[in-house]
Amino acid sequence: MRRWLIAAAVLLVIAGGGWLWGSPYLTLWQLKKAADTGDLAAISAKIDYPAVRADLKTQMHERLGRGGGSALDKLGAAVAERFADPVVDAAVTPEGMRALFASTAVADAARPETFGDKRGEMRVRRDALGEFVLSPVDGTGPEITFELQGLTWRVIAVRLPGKLL
Repeated sequence: MRRWLIAAAVLLVIAGGGWLWGSPYLTLWQLKKAADTGDLAAISAKIDYPAVRADLKTQMHERLGRGGGSALDKLGAAVAERFADPVVDAAVTPEGMRALFASTAVADAARPETFGDKRGEMRVRRDALGEFVLSPVDGTGPEITFELQGLTWRVIAVRLPGKLL
């Protein structure tokens, strides 16, 4: 009886570890498939829209706050900051996220054996046990951060490179 409990516990740990390692790739595959078929409900289920919008707005405000010292630069930053929030709200929609996940780079990243340094290629990077980042190998595109919420990986942030802001 005791052996069965130990064997069951070991199997449970192995299964949990396998799920924790493989589930990010499964999530990316599901997002890519949903993007290709236009299933906006499936995409929305994997995205924390309020968190993504808040993250992008923070990035925009930080970038606009770093304007130059001239009065014209400050005026331009103030005007741009006024329009930043509505622009982010309009861009972070199911359709906007569909376009993000419809790229072939996401499909390649969904296969764990794919590694290389080709332009536009993306890879999965673990930042914590309950967090991973889909990032471009060459640093030219956005980094998409996923967080484990319950048993589901959800997008919580999209980090734009400085040149895209």
